[in-house]
Amino acid sequence: RGFASAFCVARPPPPATHARAVWSDAMAKEQASFFTVIVTGQVEFADIPGCDNAYCKYAVVHGDDWTHLDGPEDGISQITRKTSGDCDQKLVWNFPVEVTYKSTNAFGWPQLILSVYSIDALGRDVIRGYGCVHLPIAAGSSVRKVPLYKPLSASLMQQFMAWVSGRPAEFSNPKFPAMGEGREVTRVQSTGYASVQLNVVTKDMAVFGYSEAKAAPAVAA
Repeated sequence: RGFASAFCVARPPPPATHARAVWSDAMAKEQASFFTVIVTGQVEFADIPGCDNAYCKYAVVHGDDWTHLDGPEDGISQITRKTSGDCDQKLVWNFPVEVTYKSTNAFGWPQLILSVYSIDALGRDVIRGYGCVHLPIAAGSSVRKVPLYKPLSASLMQQFMAWVSGRPAEFSNPKFPAMGEGREVTRVQSTGYASVQLNVVTKDMAVFGYSEAKAAPAVAA
């Protein structure tokens, strides 16, 4: 017994606190190869003066480092109408939004694009406004007030032709509001705003060096 105990290998001392923390972070990164962002909520309503009916299309766009995991990235709501004689009433949809992404880089954070259309007397779809907002970067519930605008024709002649035909200018690419290229030469007109309520859950963002701060309490617009 004495011979065996003489050749016992002593255990190494426990690592220092800093070294242990570094080791824990390395293990966490090895286990989590990406962070996850889960978004649920709804496009609540729009306030567009002079518009008595409307429907909304939405689309979510993101950078190349992001991967779509679950939920529709686009959708179209029902048509809503204002009560006759009530000009201050809002165009309410309460249309659900639910999507999940994963990424390793916050660059190209997803954006929500809104396109609001109305139906004129001849049954034609008329653009009432575009809007774009980044999905909240902090976990929690929040309400976003999204400004709406529509492009203006390049000349007075084109504006007159658009008025006669009932087809105002539109973006050829509905995802243009989320892009930066060409925005400086685009003339637009403000038309109102939309309200979007979003709930965000994030996972493993701290592993990649991002703070997982909580969103401020939601305040209705």
